Amino acid sequence: MFDFSNKYAVVTGGRQGIGEAIVRRFIAEQISGVAILDIQDSRALAEELDPSGERLLPIVCDIADRDAVAAAFRQIYQQFGRVDFLINNAGIARDGLFHTMEDEQWETVLDVNLKGAYHCTRQVINPMREQASGRIVFLSSIAIYGVANESNYSASKGALYTLTKTLAREQMRHNITVNCVIPGPIDTALFQYVSGFNPNPNVQRVGKPEDVASLVCYLCTDEAYFINGARIDINGGLQ
Repeated sequence: MFDFSNKYAVVTGGRQGIGEAIVRRFIAEQISGVAILDIQDSRALAEELDPSGERLLPIVCDIADRDAVAAAFRQIYQQFGRVDFLINNAGIARDGLFHTMEDEQWETVLDVNLKGAYHCTRQVINPMREQASGRIVFLSSIAIYGVANESNYSASKGALYTLTKTLAREQMRHNITVNCVIPGPIDTALFQYVSGFNPNPNVQRVGKPEDVASLVCYLCTDEAYFINGARIDINGGLQ
């Protein structure tokens, strides 16, 4: 068990997949509060996990929209007072070969996967510096190693790793750690979309969202204070 008493987290893309698993794990570990930022309504999940309505704050938010993110974080700070953990998990894919890719495909993916993570991190970085503590985790992807049809997605996820290294060096004196988790084949709707893979344990092992959630939660603990600027692959040895 982790000690997340008096801790508050924000999870982007927390309505389903890996994000939902992270939210569920935080609640199971008795965290004081979690805000779910998702472009889809997360109220049903919040009501399931927290009937009291005190520990889960679902907010419909397009993280590619800077003003919407700023409004969401005003609501978060008003209710929770602080943010200890930011999990930049939200991501989309719009696949296509580079030489035929439309500008809209490229820009939409970069806007959500990279710019969205920037918008959210900007909202927490100075408050974390002031409170002299914080944990930021970026969810990247095995696609950073190069995947055909996914130049936009791969580029956005690769950029998150270099951003991780830079932020870790900038913020280490303020007790803020910044790490990058790189999932491989995880049984989610997004993975099935980008890979066309239908999980079959007799053919190829795939991970579960809960596998990633365990790692993310550990990175938020005090015990993980010396893990900083790390790129952590979680792929069952497939890469």
